[in-house]
Amino acid sequence: MRRTRQRNAKLTVVDVAIFLVVAAVVGAVAVPVIEKATERAQQNTLLANLRILREQIELYKLQHVGAPPVLHEGTFPQLIRATDPMGRLGSPGKKYPLGPYLRSGVPVNPVTGRSIVTPTDTFPPEAASGNGGWLYHQRTGAIAIDLEEYLDR
Repeated sequence: MRRTRQRNAKLTVVDVAIFLVVAAVVGAVAVPVIEKATERAQQNTLLANLRILREQIELYKLQHVGAPPVLHEGTFPQLIRATDPMGRLGSPGKKYPLGPYLRSGVPVNPVTGRSIVTPTDTFPPEAASGNGGWLYHQRTGAIAIDLEEYLDR
């Protein structure tokens, strides 16, 4: 009886081959599913970051007589720091009671990993800049994703 148990406990080459085939099939199915889920999560974050930018720019405009924040060196100092009603930057307090609107800075475009804001002369933008962050129309305060496939969003 002891000999039978020992013989049954050993893995054969056929058992290992079957295991490897099953593992390969499971891996082949799981990898695309995981990649698709990751892509969807990235897209959802991208659209959420765009919504945050648009909402904060609109709030800034409401509190600053309709004037949009000024783009300076690829970012928005007036959204990141405190301002007065005229848009002048300063330390938070009575003299500079508004903002900051984006306490953590300009959100990252999760597809590219970049948060740089590039000016655009037209809105909606006609083409991506190649910088991979955001496109900003200074005159109107409109902002878009700086990727060809998302320009119309």
